Amino acid sequence: MYFKTPFVLLFLFSFLKSQADIRDSVRYYLNHKKPTLIGGASARNTFIGNEKTSVSGLSAGVDYGDKVSFTVGVYTLSNPINNPKTMNPNTPTQFLANEISRFWYFGFTGDYLFLKKNRWALDVPLRIGIGSANIELRKADKSKALIQETTHLIVPVETGLSAQYKLAWWIGLSAGLGSRIVIGNGMSNRFSGTYYTGGLTIYFGSIYNHIREDMIKNPVKKP
Repeated sequence: MYFKTPFVLLFLFSFLKSQADIRDSVRYYLNHKKPTLIGGASARNTFIGNEKTSVSGLSAGVDYGDKVSFTVGVYTLSNPINNPKTMNPNTPTQFLANEISRFWYFGFTGDYLFLKKNRWALDVPLRIGIGSANIELRKADKSKALIQETTHLIVPVETGLSAQYKLAWWIGLSAGLGSRIVIGNGMSNRFSGTYYTGGLTIYFGSIYNHIREDMIKNPVKKP
């Protein structure tokens, strides 16, 4: 299910091109809104070639007025990709091997909320990272002997669309769809693909503000 044409990237670029006031909007929120801390864990289901796996991560950052946010995080392929291969085919030395691929990277993410109406919100995240991909070739027998191992520098670029529906002031439903392009020596076809997300979202910033306002209104009296 890998889309050779990264349709989400094309949509994003056309959207940004048609919205000349986005830069001014971002500048306004950075200059006039106090930043609040955000962070958490994430998991994005992803299709790489014909295989389904996930990319997990931990991130932390700041949010400006629930409109613009920036985070840094570390992300890794949850389960390695295992591709069976036949070595020295049609020869007396033919044998089976497994090609095992993994990657991890540090990522910087910028997120812009471009639509908020009633309980609905739509935003565009853009993540750029730098990391490492490891590829092992091992025998498929019980020994699992290492035949070859290579390491490559990678630069993943991810973007898409994310939607949230607020069930209450502190919790909501979320879903997203996007594309990942991996820049690196021969790594694009191996790790590029589409991803999707879905699940519950906890609004930690709203919880923090709610507790803070409650403490201001109802301070604890000293005995």
